[in-house]
Amino acid sequence: MKKVLAATLALMSFNALAVEKGDWLLHIRGINISPNDDSSLIHVDGAGVAGTGVTVDDNPSLDISLGYMFTDNWAVELLADLSSKHTASAYGLGGLGVPDGTDVVDTNVLPPTVFLQYQFNPKGKVRPYMGVGLNYTLFFNDDLTAPAQEVLGASNLDLDSSVGAAAQFGIDWELQNNWSFNVDVKYIQIDTEATFDTAIGRASVDIDINPTVLGIGFGKTF
Repeated sequence: MKKVLAATLALMSFNALAVEKGDWLLHIRGINISPNDDSSLIHVDGAGVAGTGVTVDDNPSLDISLGYMFTDNWAVELLADLSSKHTASAYGLGGLGVPDGTDVVDTNVLPPTVFLQYQFNPKGKVRPYMGVGLNYTLFFNDDLTAPAQEVLGASNLDLDSSVGAAAQFGIDWELQNNWSFNVDVKYIQIDTEATFDTAIGRASVDIDINPTVLGIGFGKTF
């Protein structure tokens, strides 16, 4: 009987740490941003240059999110990743003296995202969740690299902002004092058009970045 009582009290203590309506959920994670990139041909004065395109590199950053449980299972979450820096590299421009893989654009990316999130097991020690949402991405501090300026005569870079869908899946493992260990993966639709002047005309390229974002960190329930 004492063992049953002890087990019941332990279960109650786990439930006390679970999430419920009215709770705030804070997560801080280290993340790796891995673009599933694709691009159009690089166009010069509206004409596509055969065999050309750009790729976007991976980069680590820090992920911070704050959620609010408006029912025992449903939450709304604001993702406020710190800005990450990415580089776009060109290929297919060997005829202009630009080797494949040459970095042409550096930019900072700020991608705030709002998710509608469902908690599958809010009263448990292990709490999987998934969400769908809307992302807005701002590109800033964007610059053309020295090779782009010196070889292509590039100048006047412009990167369009992006609006797209997002999805997430994650798991919180309960620790102590309302803390949890968290693993989270997101897919975010991000695309932009880069335009800039060159010595041979106005250049443009459409870039689908569409990163997978893997995060590992900790959560706190308030």
